[in-house]
Amino acid sequence: MFLTARPGRPLGGCLAARFASVLAAAAALAGCAASASGPAWPAAGSESHLRAADERRIDTCTDALDAPRHAAVGALDAARIDLVNWNIKKKSIPTWREDYSRLTRGTELILIQEAALRADTIVALPAVPHWSFAPGYRADGAVTGVLTLSSVEPLTRCSFVTTEPVLRTPKATSITQFRLAGRPDTLLVINVHAVNFSFGLGAYKRQFEQIAGVLEDHEGPVILSGDLNTWRAGRMHAVDALAAAYGLEALAFGDALADDHRSRFFGRPLDHIYVRGLEPVSAHISDVSSSDHNPLSVTFAL
Repeated sequence: MFLTARPGRPLGGCLAARFASVLAAAAALAGCAASASGPAWPAAGSESHLRAADERRIDTCTDALDAPRHAAVGALDAARIDLVNWNIKKKSIPTWREDYSRLTRGTELILIQEAALRADTIVALPAVPHWSFAPGYRADGAVTGVLTLSSVEPLTRCSFVTTEPVLRTPKATSITQFRLAGRPDTLLVINVHAVNFSFGLGAYKRQFEQIAGVLEDHEGPVILSGDLNTWRAGRMHAVDALAAAYGLEALAFGDALADDHRSRFFGRPLDHIYVRGLEPVSAHISDVSSSDHNPLSVTFAL
């Protein structure tokens, strides 16, 4: 689902009134993932976890990414792109607003996981011009998913959903594509809330094979960011293998473990940012009490 607020206009009113209809439209739009020849990851000869429906959604997404560009769409400044990534814990802790305002002021890209939207609280969300929301699951009158907020309108938006095998909770992936000022190539931004509860790696790998299907056809810069739930070695190996296959590099946070304040489970960090074709100028982790995840803030240049 994709919500767009125009600059200078409140997000309430029509958005709240049309909440149900927008969600219905989002359900129809949500989907994307691999070219007809199949992704380069996983390696040849290994088992694929993609389903026929995944293949169709990949084709739909890659077709949209390759479609002719709309010249009127704004562009990100390639000389400086500020990004914040944060699992906001469904906005369940009241102080999230103060932390959000402090961390995101002047930021071009804001990637949120566990963004919970309700018809009666949607007006409280920040007035950022462009929203790209990929719905995951619905409960207690709220729709929770991943939300990419941007200072300029994306060229293309599409999304995937992968269901966790144990709790049957859908986990969402949002794909957005942006123009870059003065450059012919485009920036692909992938916002992920990865499958969490599973006994094996099948569902987890399926989610990243969907992402691989989109990466297969994109030659420009990439940001892959989110709560990747890498709490066991097999998950971390799967993500690192995909990154290696598509030339993505993991950002380091701090010079030592003591400086890396990313949220951890079983001693392993859960939140990650991988990039290709971008130079990290600075990277910072903020300690907060308004979520069980600490936000990651990065400044990039091309």
